[in-house]
Amino acid sequence: MKKNSEMEQKLRLLFQLSMTGDAFAYENFLMLVTAIVRRNLAFLGGAKLSREQLEELQQEVVLSIHQKKQTYSLDRPLLPWIYAIARYRYIDDYRQKKRLPATVEWLDDLHVEEEESSEGIDYEEILGLLTPQQRELFVRIKIEGQTYVQTAEALELSVPAVKVGVHRIMKVLKDKVQR
Repeated sequence: MKKNSEMEQKLRLLFQLSMTGDAFAYENFLMLVTAIVRRNLAFLGGAKLSREQLEELQQEVVLSIHQKKQTYSLDRPLLPWIYAIARYRYIDDYRQKKRLPATVEWLDDLHVEEEESSEGIDYEEILGLLTPQQRELFVRIKIEGQTYVQTAEALELSVPAVKVGVHRIMKVLKDKVQR
């Protein structure tokens, strides 16, 4: 129990510093949160997921935490808040996958073989849906095959920022292409 108390204090300090604009503290906060979320998702049943599915779900949870950080009340404990977000995202993910037919896949991240019919899909139009920064990230990772580390170094971003960016891009494209 003491370990949770120490972790809570460390997270709280990093979170409070990050809310004052300390980018280094926020990066450290997110790295700790990522480790905590990974363990929590495994506990919730994420061990049944593939590595890629678990990583995607983990990114969604961390992104949710990032998006909801302004709504967090500093007079409440952080760990239960983080666990609750992870639990709800896990349940949402489970429900979404349960509803989707098993044969529906996301065009293998937009990679289509020459022989396959791609009638009706204008890839230039799809890439036109992205901002220039998103397009560059997408091209480097998904088309050129660069690693997250290579892309992060080239664009002077953190690796988590690149991962989250690619995840957001894929979500936007998936939503727009399926319409």
